[in-house]
Amino acid sequence: DHWSEFRPGRFLLVEPRPLICGEDKQCQHCQDCAEEHDVVIPSATPAIEAHRFSYFERSVAEREFLAVWHGEHANTTTREDVAEGYRVINETSRVKLIQEFAGKPRVSVGGPTMRYSFLMGNSHFCLIPKGRGWWTVRLYEAFALGCIPVLISDDFEPPFTSFLDWTTFSIKFPMDAPFSDLYDGLVAVEQDPARLAEYHEGVRRVRCWFDYLQGEACSAFVGILRALAPGAGRARGLPRFWGVAGYQD
Repeated sequence: DHWSEFRPGRFLLVEPRPLICGEDKQCQHCQDCAEEHDVVIPSATPAIEAHRFSYFERSVAEREFLAVWHGEHANTTTREDVAEGYRVINETSRVKLIQEFAGKPRVSVGGPTMRYSFLMGNSHFCLIPKGRGWWTVRLYEAFALGCIPVLISDDFEPPFTSFLDWTTFSIKFPMDAPFSDLYDGLVAVEQDPARLAEYHEGVRRVRCWFDYLQGEACSAFVGILRALAPGAGRARGLPRFWGVAGYQD
């Protein structure tokens, strides 16, 4: 309830529904922390990481993978406290993604890997499943690497929806739907060269809005100022899911 101490001020939020955990270690996402006039903003990618990513980004024609995702999850064996962190909030989409995408042609999914930047820069689609929060830094890394983000996080609120149409440069798929349908949907996009090119061009066109290191015309800072303008507000006009036939709500 400490949020109320700063009202009626406006918050700049990476996560408008933050995870709140009690002394009993029970956690839930806050449903009323953010208000309509608050602004969702992108997280920052450190300059050294952004520079490193530039070495891994391939052209559309050179990309060898259809889709990739690697990260921690509830069954991870690297650290028990990390696995427990996912189990506490009953996060299952990451494990489900590994189970249902593993073995698919030109897909790489699984636990953390040092090759992840290479894989993202060499893939058409970057799968962005829910983490402990609804958002994840992997989304903004995907933009930096020219990879089309596939959001698998039902209550994720994208930044800058008052002036960016997320349906033109990303896909959003339900967490509880069969991921085999998602795979088929991504294959369908790849097999339509014009549609695939439109998505990639969309990523290149908008990614400056998520980069705090860009210039005056297009950057995350400029985007924040636009989002703070009267009447801009939070997420408006977007369907809940988009990009895959049969799952456009």
